[in-house]
Amino acid sequence: MHCDDKRMLFVLEEQIKSCWERLQESGYEDAICLKELIDAIRDYNQYKKTPNNQ
Repeated sequence: MHCDDKRMLFVLEEQIKSCWERLQESGYEDAICLKELIDAIRDYNQYKKTPNNQ
């Protein structure tokens, strides 16, 4: 895996963690945080599945 790929995965992981923490703080009621979390997870999974990252 290339260094840039590792960095991108790290950034996406941090984004997921941040969204999760904000969602927890809202009592799991903030629809915007939930959407951001779903989008971040989807982006992470899509990036992870690209041929360059396997």
